[in-house]
Amino acid sequence: MTVARRRAGAAAFAALAAWLAGACRSTPAVAPAPHEVRYRLAWATPRGPASADGAAEITNDLGYRIRIRRGWVTSYSMELVECPKTSATSAAARAVGLAWSWLEGTAWAGHSAGTPNPAAIRPMRVESLLEPATRDVGAVELAPQAYCQVHYLVARAGRDAQGLPDDLDMVDRTLHVEGTYVAPGASAEIPFTIQSAAAYGQLFDRAAGASSALRVDTGRESVEVTIRRHLDRMFDGVDFARMPEKAAALQMLRSLVDHSDAEVVPSHANG
Repeated sequence: MTVARRRAGAAAFAALAAWLAGACRSTPAVAPAPHEVRYRLAWATPRGPASADGAAEITNDLGYRIRIRRGWVTSYSMELVECPKTSATSAAARAVGLAWSWLEGTAWAGHSAGTPNPAAIRPMRVESLLEPATRDVGAVELAPQAYCQVHYLVARAGRDAQGLPDDLDMVDRTLHVEGTYVAPGASAEIPFTIQSAAAYGQLFDRAAGASSALRVDTGRESVEVTIRRHLDRMFDGVDFARMPEKAAALQMLRSLVDHSDAEVVPSHANG
């Protein structure tokens, strides 16, 4: 870049900045306050009561009758995901960006795509399938930002995971389930043990019961985000008689996560 061009560009940039400053001086903007996002894990009420011995009884969509005698799953992380960037940037901001780009010879860009998501939490909570409970698992205070999705991930537990059972080693495991099944048209109870260290996650772009797309604006309000799982749906698609353990375990994780509900409601945490 020649000296003359840089000087001319600097003068143009200074003039533009001065014009913007004058335009904004008459209507000073009030910066939106940050708001809190609180995350919770919950379970839907099962369709039927547990059996006398405490086992959960489920019939899946393929007709298998299943009794869960012991079981745990590891909820690894939850996070709101920013809305996709649009071309709705203001004309003034575009003008400043283009002027700066011309001076520096580089494209004007937003924040790096590889930066950590400030809306993410990692509860790494091992949950009992036979003692389902609703739990607050964490909260973050976020600067004003629009979010359009919720991501939920199940993955293997670390040694510092919360809720590790005393009678089974769940470290490095995502899932462990023991029980029996009765195949459709049969009467014999077949014991099974299924475990997995696989990870499985899902993006939810619609809140449970909502007719419109999910949207959270942390410049406007605090919210409570709940991922509600349905134990009744966890075994959907699992064909015990034909699937190897690895395939059955992955199907269980898929069904558990894919049939979950994302609930987003306003919170009064910030008054």
